[in-house]
Formats: sequence, structure tokens, C-alpha cells
Amino acid sequence: MGCQPSAAPPQTPPETPPQASAQASPQASPQAPPKVYRKEVVVAGSPFQGVHGMAVDGKGHLLASNLLGQTVHSVDLKSGAVSTLVGPPLGGADDVTLGPDGSVYWTGYFSGQLMRRTPDGKTHIIAKDLPGLNSLAFRRDGRLYITQLGRGDTLWEADPEGKKPPRKILSPVGFLNGFEFGKDDRLYGPILLKGQIVRMDVDTGKMEPVAEGFAMPTAVNFDARKEHLYVVDAARGELVRVRLPKGSKEVVAKLPTGLDNLAVGPDDQVYVSNMVDNDIRVVNPADGSVRPLVEARLSVPSGLAVAPEDPDEQLYVADVYAFRRVGGRDGKINQTTRVLSTRLNFPMNVSLSAKHVVLSTAYLGGHSSVQVLDRASGELLRTIPTPNGAQGALELPDGTLLIAEASTGKLVRIDNAEPAKTTVLTEGLSGPVGLVADTEAKEPAVYVTEVGSGKVTRVRLSDGSRQTVASDLRAPEGIARHPDGGLIVAEVGRKQLVRIDPATGQSTVLASDLPIGLPESEGLPPGYIPTGVAVGRSGTIYVSSDIESALYRFVPAP
Repeated sequence: MGCQPSAAPPQTPPETPPQASAQASPQASPQAPPKVYRKEVVVAGSPFQGVHGMAVDGKGHLLASNLLGQTVHSVDLKSGAVSTLVGPPLGGADDVTLGPDGSVYWTGYFSGQLMRRTPDGKTHIIAKDLPGLNSLAFRRDGRLYITQLGRGDTLWEADPEGKKPPRKILSPVGFLNGFEFGKDDRLYGPILLKGQIVRMDVDTGKMEPVAEGFAMPTAVNFDARKEHLYVVDAARGELVRVRLPKGSKEVVAKLPTGLDNLAVGPDDQVYVSNMVDNDIRVVNPADGSVRPLVEARLSVPSGLAVAPEDPDEQLYVADVYAFRRVGGRDGKINQTTRVLSTRLNFPMNVSLSAKHVVLSTAYLGGHSSVQVLDRASGELLRTIPTPNGAQGALELPDGTLLIAEASTGKLVRIDNAEPAKTTVLTEGLSGPVGLVADTEAKEPAVYVTEVGSGKVTRVRLSDGSRQTVASDLRAPEGIARHPDGGLIVAEVGRKQLVRIDPATGQSTVLASDLPIGLPESEGLPPGYIPTGVAVGRSGTIYVSSDIESALYRFVPAP
């Protein structure tokens, strides 16, 4: 996500007009006459960056957790209006619940922290050093239980006051996700690795299956009388009612795939979150009808690409929970490939070659990879695990892949053999994030943004030698080449878009006061959710907004 590293030296931002459009300096480049850019919306934003766990507060609101946006929200159940209860960086919640005294508790998947907001509005860390902290629930007697998932596989009992360290109950569990306690004080929850719902005695750790045959059950919740369970199946897009004690199943509603969690109100209305569609829907279990509560069009737009020969300037969008194709001119979403129900791995960056789309993700905990897709059909051709995380990724003319590892500071090559062989092109970079190729030059090279050092660096492909093109930037992330030869960079630390002349390093502000740059968070590599930049053949510049989950374009004035 767009961050402003403390390692970057303090700089005074250059003087820019307060509007989103800015006049470029006539000294920018002899090849690039000054232009005025008009800011336009391609796809409007959303209050969430993927919505996950939820809890009904009994006061007409729904608490909703927003992991990547690092916030806990309150949603009005009548109007769907969304407000922020806890903002970044402390609000990075994967799941949320209410304690007996009205305190709000949530889990920080990346930070590994269990958080509490007391009724007086104060926020406290009550447990830490639990990477992959995921789900939580209270038992009737006030005991609190939490799980690690992905970066761990453990069920813990936590002290709601934070005075005692967590106590391990069971490990491994089999990836226990969103769980609840029944009237019998047994834990009921989905075991992802087995596709089943189990009942557990938390005092002994003994588990037994309640219902089976799910594709990917991600969460359960009891109805208002705590007699039957509702289950969301993310891969099938189903809300299923499990009748206890026999465990018979009934599909209540068919929804889009990507379901993450659910909450049941006192009137038995079921609130279902979908992280792919970044929305919350309400299901009436009496008749299976579905209505929207909070809607969105994108989830977490980050990396962008556009084919230089495309007159329609169709955008390829790495939307973290989906890969989408969006009309650059009309904002129409033309194609969506979803995580969980396909083999897609949480795309954060995207690039294009003549025949392929290359997607990469810096997600740690088993999901980090580079994936190669056929541009024409969208078929997934190749998945290469990248244990160090992958930021920018390019396919070079000879078919090899070039990967930026922000966490190690390396650029690595991955050949097109099976199994793939990896070699280091260069190392010692400070948070490499964005890549753009210059393979037609006399000495083919790649330009790299270094989010930690504030540099744009040119790396020669033949031997890995480096040359600083521009410095004194703040957290540069996305980068693209303009048809006039200039480099367009999202300078996230100053919330602006700049053009850099690759020959002179001259930097020109094109737009400022942009809604980019979520604050950095513990446990995340540099530039975790990158601000994407792409340039169409018309010279229109496209930028993703992590803060607003939106897409913008900057159109050059005639």
C-alpha cells in the first residue's frame, strides 16, 4: 500500500497549484511541450478496500472490518451510510466482534495484534506477535478465542483485558476461519483444508464434523435463536443453512463468489460481505431474496496497464481480489477474474507483453506468486511461487520474467523453463516496486522505482549495472512510459503525479493533492499496495487510488 517510509529524507514539496490539474514546467524536456491535464473519474470509489468480518451492534449499525484499508467501519443498517470507527493504521481488521461490556475487538492479520476499543473510545493493543491473526469470538461466559490462519494455524484463548498472554488451545487446526459459539458453549466453525464445519470443545480441543461437502467455507454464524448455522461458501457463492443437530444443508441464496463473512441480525436478516465485489448484501432467509446494503465497483485497484497500440485504451487492473479489464474511456468493467473461485492469486501488479498478461502479488504467507495469462483468452498459463514476495513484474522479449522483490531489494530473472530457474540481476535497491522496460534502447534496460530511497533507477539488462535517473522523490511507486519518452511516476509520499525526463532527470509535477497513499503498516513490505500508473496512446494518464478504491484519468488539454 502506498506508504511514506521513514527512511526517505525529508524534502520540501515543490510548489504546485492546489487543484488536481497542474501546468507543467516549460523546462521539462525539449520533446515534451507543457500541458495542462484535466482530472476525470473513470470508476468511482468505495468506502472499503475489501470488506471482511462483521458484527451487528444492536443499535442499528453493522461493524465492518477493512483489512487493507486499515479501518473498522460502522454501517447504518437502514441507509447503508458508512462511517469510520477506527482509522489507519490501528484499524487493520480481518474480523471484528463486540465484547460483553460493549468494547469492540478486532484482529490485525498483518500486524499480528489483537485490538480493543473500549466504550470510552480508547484503543488498546491487548495481544501481539501473532502473525496471521484472523477470526475471533466470545463464549457466553466472556472468554475470548482467536485464530491464526495462513501465517499460522492455531486456536488461542486471549485475555479480553490484555493482562495475561494468550494461551494456546490447539495447533494445527486445519485453518479455522470465521467461527461462533453455540448455546452448548461449543465452538462451531469452518475448516478450510477439509471443506467441513466442525464442533469443538475448547476445553479439551476435541473436534467432530457437523456438516461436510463445502468447496470453501469461510465463516459461520447462528440464527437469532442459535438453533441453526448459516455458512458462506466463498468458492460457490452460496449462503447455506445447516440444520442442527443432524447437519442437513439447504442453499438459502446464490450470490457472487468471493464471499468472506457474515453476521445475523436479531430479525434473522443475514448480512454477507464479499471481498471481490467489495460490498455488503442482505439476505432474507425466509424467501432467499437479496438486496444491496453497500455497493462498489472495484475492490483494491493497484497495478494498471494499457496496451500502447489499443485505440480504446482498455485498462488491465490488478484489483487485489480480482483481475479486471476496464474501459479507460467509459469506465465499463468488461471482464472480472475472481480469487478463491479460480486459481488467481491476489494480483497487485500487472504488465503486458505482446501475447501475455503478467500478474504479481506481494502477499506473504503462501500466496505470493507471479502468474502469466494469455492476453487473448485470459487462460492462466503459468504460476511461479515467489517466496520473497513480488512487486513489479515484466516479461522480457526472450520470454524470461523480471521481478522486483521489495522485501529483499533485488531484481531477479526467472527463466521460462520448468522448473523455473531464478538468477539475481542486481541487488541493493531500496524497496523496488514499479518496473517499466526500455528494451528498444541501444543498451536495453528497465526503470525501477525505489520506494525506500526515493529514486528512479535505470538497470541495464545485460549486466545489472545501475544509474540513478532521479532522486529526492518521496515513495515513488507506479511508473509508465509516455509516448513522448518521458517517465510518468506516482510520487505517493507527496500525493502527486510527476513526469521525469529520463535523459536529464528533470521532474515536472503534472497533478497534485491526489487520493493516494494509505499509511504504512507493521508487517508489510514497502509499497505493499502500489499506486498504479498507465499511459494510453492518446497521452491520457491513468492512476489508481488506494485510498478511494477508484480509478482516475488525466487527459491532456488540446
